Amino acid sequence: MIVNWKPRQIVLTSAFVSALFLMPDDGKAAEWKVGMSSPQIKELQQLLKEKGFFTYPTATGYFGTITEQAVKAFQASVRLPVTGIVDDATYAKLKGTAVYSTSEMKIGSRGNNVKVLQQNLKLLGYFRYPEITGYYGVITQEAVKKFQRNNGLSATGVADARTVQLIQNAVNKQSNKTLQANALKIGSRGTEVSKLQQKLKQLGYFTYPEITDYYGTFTAEAVRKFQEKNKLPVTGVADSATLAKINEAIASSEPQPSAPKAGIYLTIGSTGSKVKEVQTKLKQLGYFTYSQITGYYGTITANAVKSFQRDVNLKATGVVDAETHERLMGKAPQRKLDVTELVADAAELLGKPYVWGGETPQVGFDCSGFIVYLFKKQGISLPRTVATIWNVGTPVSSPSVGDIVFFETSRSGPSHAGIYIGNRQFVHSGSSTGVTISSLDNSYWKARYLGAKRY
Repeated sequence: MIVNWKPRQIVLTSAFVSALFLMPDDGKAAEWKVGMSSPQIKELQQLLKEKGFFTYPTATGYFGTITEQAVKAFQASVRLPVTGIVDDATYAKLKGTAVYSTSEMKIGSRGNNVKVLQQNLKLLGYFRYPEITGYYGVITQEAVKKFQRNNGLSATGVADARTVQLIQNAVNKQSNKTLQANALKIGSRGTEVSKLQQKLKQLGYFTYPEITDYYGTFTAEAVRKFQEKNKLPVTGVADSATLAKINEAIASSEPQPSAPKAGIYLTIGSTGSKVKEVQTKLKQLGYFTYSQITGYYGTITANAVKSFQRDVNLKATGVVDAETHERLMGKAPQRKLDVTELVADAAELLGKPYVWGGETPQVGFDCSGFIVYLFKKQGISLPRTVATIWNVGTPVSSPSVGDIVFFETSRSGPSHAGIYIGNRQFVHSGSSTGVTISSLDNSYWKARYLGAKRY
């Protein structure tokens, strides 16, 4: 029997086989390191927790930076190379009962263990010498004494097993505090917050309509829902363990496509000018309904691409490959603008009052509401604000009837617009005039004219 494997099945099968090879037999481990995830890593975290090194509230099964720090601290305490990678020797030590070596470090000691001790004391602010020497001299001895005095130990200056254990615990605790300080939480701002919101939106947790780059209550609630679903501590704070789990969920949720065709290839997670170009074209064709051209390829863009692909008899993958891109860019708008009807409809609205937020003849219009209303009658959907209408249009060197003309009035960038009706005139809803006809040669509008775009 011939089995036709799908790419997704092949990827899953490969992942499953890899997971089998990661499973340790008694006293053995493959090289476990940052980025890996398995039930055996959860067991590893539990062993580290029992010995006081893994201080995160729960064992997650994901090998992140917190686990790496705990492994490094354990390795230093048992005089193993401090790599942060769990090899057979590290795993065997963890499974054993003895955690700390009985050998002491004191004046005259040399070697890698002394280097580790000096590095940790430097992190804690006790070892002030500019270099890590690997030699246990009076400076190292004095640093050990200071630590011992500050932690209720006898100030012998000898780094015995108990002293080394407390030093490693202090380093581990400080590392965890640093990780928590770098966590995203209410009040955080910036691109990392935007990326988090985009990923949570892709996973269906962040339902706010816009990506804001501000970590507020909506983001915190989305993080809580994700944490609860994935059996993490429900804090609403995106710490390293939560971020790692989110990345893991994103990776497992994305389809694994076959090798991309030559040329353009856009899928969920892509960003940049090509994505903006695709979103703009999809909006012109009525597929992309989000209010803004974001330049980020998320689920909304993927769904719009799928709809387009179905309509043109392509496989609905949601991925823009070379063929999809070529068909998309060459596609004419679904309905051509009838400029005669557009101008006639606009003429019937002359004299309607200006109303901020208005978008119907019964209430009145603001400038973008007036344009959106008229184009909608033509079966053409436009974004609601002047700035976003500007973003989705095709620039033209000089306007023709039915094009939209833009002006910079109240702020930098496009803030007012009207519909060009020929003879250097345009119809618009002005804040002081209501729906009226004005001339591009008027000194006020001429000085503020930005350009024209076609839809």
